Amino acid sequence: MGYTNYFNQRRNFNDDEWKLLQDEVTYLNECGRIILRTDTPHEVIAFDGKGEDTCETLVLAKDLSFHWLENDEITKKWIYDKYVKRGYYFGFCKTRMYPYDIDVWHLLTYCRVISPENFSCGRDR
Repeated sequence: MGYTNYFNQRRNFNDDEWKLLQDEVTYLNECGRIILRTDTPHEVIAFDGKGEDTCETLVLAKDLSFHWLENDEITKKWIYDKYVKRGYYFGFCKTRMYPYDIDVWHLLTYCRVISPENFSCGRDR
């Protein structure tokens, strides 16, 4: 069993939204509970918890197509077909309530604040 944060994204983030998200991630990084992933494309935000206090990486992409283009052919088709059928991308991050869970939840709710018509989120709590 684990603790999971969920999110739905309907469209790509625009330039202004993406800049706000990048600034917020910089702030979260300064707080010291996360480790930013540096092995991702420029328009992808990804982070883990520090040390052993991590479970899954939170991944947000400016362009939604990143989520289906960066996978094998079967996964690409499955993710893209679900996106087209639902009208939104469904993502999640299992955190097991490790300390970085609050950073994941903070960023997801921040996405909802800056892009309310585009982004929604929830969690097991």
